[in-house]
Amino acid sequence: MADYDYIVIGAGSAGCALAGRLAAGPSSVLLLEAGGSDRRLTVRAPLAFAAQMSGPTDWDFSSQPEPGCDGRTIPQPRGRVLGGTSSMNAMVWVRGSHLDYDGWQLPGWGWSDVEPVFRRIESHYLGGPAHGTSGPVRVTRLPEPDPTSSRWVAAARAAGVSDNEDVGGPDLDGTSIAPVTIWKGQRWNAARAYLPAARRRSNFTVVTGALVHRVVIRDGRAVAVEYERKGQRLRVGANREIVLSAGAYGTPQLLQLSGIGPAAHLRSVGIAPIVDSPAVGTNLTDHPATAMSWDVQPEYVGLSDAQKPQWLLRWLFRRTGKLTSNAMEALAHIRSHPELPAPDFQLIHSPSYVSLVATDRELRRASSVLQSYWTPKSRGTVLARSSDPHDAPEIRLNTLAHPDDVQAFIRVVRRTREIVAAEPFASVITAELHPGPEVVTDAAIEAWVRSSVATTGHPACSAAMGTDRESVLDEKLRVRGVQGLRVADASAFPRIPRANTNAPAIMVGERCADFVRTGQ
Repeated sequence: MADYDYIVIGAGSAGCALAGRLAAGPSSVLLLEAGGSDRRLTVRAPLAFAAQMSGPTDWDFSSQPEPGCDGRTIPQPRGRVLGGTSSMNAMVWVRGSHLDYDGWQLPGWGWSDVEPVFRRIESHYLGGPAHGTSGPVRVTRLPEPDPTSSRWVAAARAAGVSDNEDVGGPDLDGTSIAPVTIWKGQRWNAARAYLPAARRRSNFTVVTGALVHRVVIRDGRAVAVEYERKGQRLRVGANREIVLSAGAYGTPQLLQLSGIGPAAHLRSVGIAPIVDSPAVGTNLTDHPATAMSWDVQPEYVGLSDAQKPQWLLRWLFRRTGKLTSNAMEALAHIRSHPELPAPDFQLIHSPSYVSLVATDRELRRASSVLQSYWTPKSRGTVLARSSDPHDAPEIRLNTLAHPDDVQAFIRVVRRTREIVAAEPFASVITAELHPGPEVVTDAAIEAWVRSSVATTGHPACSAAMGTDRESVLDEKLRVRGVQGLRVADASAFPRIPRANTNAPAIMVGERCADFVRTGQ
């Protein structure tokens, strides 16, 4: 295979943005993706995303037993498909607060630096000047929200949450129907946003079914990528740069497989260290989440009948109906304590029964509120188990390891009950299913949280940027200690933003393209 100027590893949110922007120039670009095509009903029909979990488009990772979560292993779904996790997420578009990016304290990454990039990305239904109107990512208001979702937004307002049509940030406080990456009834993932234009150019190549084994480093420079496809081992060279966009789990694992990481750990799993970078795979941060649910009055069907053939036919022929729902239909961004500088929780209303721990995906009549915690203090790790790229990395989230995280969840359970008890939502529900009306004391709520907390699916920060020499990346996303190698995905965040991480990850991909194209 011929060499390329640039090789991008991973066609996820950031990788598609990066590869698509680089392909718009004269240089040759290769995009390698372990998964396959995103032309699947489970990808394109928004409500079908949960059917992908543990299927062929999912890496199907799990954490190690979590000491703070009753020793449970927590599933970690990640997209193994063109578009990456933007092909299997719940499509909510939130950019984050100015406090997030200014708080990184990195040159070139403050809110005033990244806000124009977000505008460049978006074709947003709210229009300018706060949002972009001609970018590749289409952001719409959920077109057909369930009546219970609209009632829940009204109840949140009645309970004191401000009315905010633009909950996508930087002013996050408030409640509204969710802004989503859905266009004309279909998921608008990063692959659909960025790759069609690139595919029309002769300088762009995308290879699917390509499991990368390692980046080849020679004399301190990343020069090639070894990967496996259809049982064959292949090597392709990079004349200029290689960029890892394999996600918060895949990127630190591939750095370690390539000899970049904590030297003692690498030796212990049979990998020869090339660059001793102890922070690779540390600082892992996720948005832990719980889900409360309520039984509802018989007339509120919600999404419980969405598996009926009529809705599939309506979606197939008209791209309308219940399969256009993202299930996570309404948002309320709240501060669980009044002295906080910005919201610390995203509450998400779903007109269905949601359990983050049950494996059963049967739709049943209920209403649920997910509580996604935006500012956890607990940190985890991602470490290669062996030198074999087929072995999933060892993931330790350490969820609820910090006592402040537990206290935040106790506060938010109580606040959620206040919202649900307000009209016009109170008349929708009949009884609290989870955690149940008997769970009222701090101790009882904590026990429920530890038994049921899981993930919002936002892992990040595991190969973080920083200005200090010990950080994995510098502020231009370059891997310290190796020339010609960068990282562009959510692993690069120094701290996780108050956001659904799809939008910030795409922003990182765009920023990386800027750096590469201008030789920074």
